[in-house]
Amino acid sequence: MPDTDLAAILDDPAVHFMVLQDVSGYPVGFYELDLRRGGDANLAYFGLLSRVMGRGLGRVLLDHAVARAFDAGSWRLRVNTCTLDHPHALPNYRRAGFSVRDVASEIWNVPDEYVPQKLKRL
Repeated sequence: MPDTDLAAILDDPAVHFMVLQDVSGYPVGFYELDLRRGGDANLAYFGLLSRVMGRGLGRVLLDHAVARAFDAGSWRLRVNTCTLDHPHALPNYRRAGFSVRDVASEIWNVPDEYVPQKLKRL
């Protein structure tokens, strides 16, 4: 991603970042919540370090992202996941109330090929 595109995301007040820290202040998880499409919010990124998985922190962080989206006036919150994500990602999203809306099967040669336009978020 070009620096100018990244800077635009980081500077946009409609894009929210949350970093989860352990008791020593070390980052152990994060999310990026994209509210640039008005009420159609997107949980663009969500992740935890493997050493803190299984402690319920993922659910706490996910609940925070969901609450933040709807507190901001969103009427929908989307998240995309794939087979490269942690195996617990989809079950965790489903337990939090998300439902599967679409399933796609694609093979990408990354980074040698461009991401298909229909899958770009920005």
